Amino acid sequence: MKSHRYGSPWPLTLSLLAAFGLHFAFRHESHGSARSLQNATRTQRERPKTAFDPQEELAQICVDEDIVRRETRLRALAESEAEVKPEAALEIAFGLPPGEIRDAFIRELCQAWARKDAGKALAWSDTLGESVRARIRALICMEVAVSDSRRALELAIEHGSDQGRDGLLENLAVLWADREPAAAFDWVKDQAESGWHDRLLARVAFVLSKSDPRSAACWVAEDMAPGPVQTEAVISVLNQWRLSDPIEAAAWVESFPAGQLRERALSELAGASK
Repeated sequence: MKSHRYGSPWPLTLSLLAAFGLHFAFRHESHGSARSLQNATRTQRERPKTAFDPQEELAQICVDEDIVRRETRLRALAESEAEVKPEAALEIAFGLPPGEIRDAFIRELCQAWARKDAGKALAWSDTLGESVRARIRALICMEVAVSDSRRALELAIEHGSDQGRDGLLENLAVLWADREPAAAFDWVKDQAESGWHDRLLARVAFVLSKSDPRSAACWVAEDMAPGPVQTEAVISVLNQWRLSDPIEAAAWVESFPAGQLRERALSELAGASK
């Protein structure tokens, strides 16, 4: 299989996180909000007295009506707190009233902590309640993926994303495939068979099919185990290929051996031509 070079920088945007289902109606399940805020406040009181009080800064940010300035101050506060005591800062964030500022502060803290020490941040997230843990893990791993997609996937698996269907592995694989589809596919292919193995291969192949459908077709036909996931991957690649070259796409389907996959693909082509 040929290696392909693709490279287009991709931004980590809030729209991507929203598409991933990260609407942060956080509930701190493993720690009550009142107790969390009390503990965090105690930690803050134990800080050496300085001219800068992070809790006072946060209170001022909450009443700042300038949206751009508020976001800038919130990001700066998260960066500084991630360097000092991110656990305590997150306890304070969870104790804030539900709303945009609370969600943004949690997000900024997680991303800043991920840049500083993603392993430690994920270890802390493992202590949280299940629903919150998945969202925090996603924030951290998506931030790691900005610079190292492979490590982001490995961390996500290490901290439990392979045990469920939260979509994080698939999204990380897609982000990697946008930049380096061959590297992403090779890494996934080399992983042990599991519940997520073929799902990730399918996602990576679909990304590649937008620019190189012939190679994507080879991947799904040759490197995926027969079954429902492979069938859907084949149909996804086929639909992309027929948009750019319907004759080649049809020829690919004609090469399939007799069976359900061939019949399904022929039916897809017939339906598209109507």
